[in-house]
Amino acid sequence: MYDFETEYRRIFETPLEEIKEDIFFRADNFENEKWYGDLQMYLAIGVCKPDRGSVPDLQKALKILGCPTRMREIDGDLFLVPQRERQKQTPPRHKQEMER
Repeated sequence: MYDFETEYRRIFETPLEEIKEDIFFRADNFENEKWYGDLQMYLAIGVCKPDRGSVPDLQKALKILGCPTRMREIDGDLFLVPQRERQKQTPPRHKQEMER
């Protein structure tokens, strides 16, 4: 039997790096959290400006929803923005042609 409360608590005890996306989690599972408005804002526009104390839990919630984030500070304000995947380095075109 699935115990949602136990799973919910486990998420917030897990380090951010170890959290995986869970397609069965929904945003409204977090509606009782003080940062729920920031979660909704991020899901709507891809950026939010949460309280500094809420950032760790909010990042975990977003990551489990499939939205990994990073922190960005602008003029002293902290924002959560999408985490960019590192692009693979492709060899220059002329090098590819030389190898043919």
